[in-house]
Amino acid sequence: MYAAYHFIYFILLGSPAKSEGLFSWLFSSGKEITAEIKLVNNCLLDSKYFIVRDLGSGKSSGFTSGFARLDTKTKSSIQLQLSPSVKNVTFAGNAVEAKKKMKLVADCSIRNLSDVSEN
Repeated sequence: MYAAYHFIYFILLGSPAKSEGLFSWLFSSGKEITAEIKLVNNCLLDSKYFIVRDLGSGKSSGFTSGFARLDTKTKSSIQLQLSPSVKNVTFAGNAVEAKKKMKLVADCSIRNLSDVSEN
């Protein structure tokens, strides 16, 4: 039993740098940040037609010269989307956790849907 307590004691009182990083990672959820997002656009559509949206708050920001800034919170889910001004085209990127510095990729590769249309 003493060994188990000793082990827990060691984890809690480990090196300050490592424990600080672990605790900040565990408890930083909800900290307000301004995310700086770089867009890697692999689509034929101009970058000005993309936005990044905080799925929790609904806030969004457009891209200028491939960059956007979004007021959000750490670990909030954000998603690359098309601007509401774009009609008759759909695109939705994967939701990712917000960080201060981010890179999002717009991939508009062609998908083969012939097996779906043959039903």
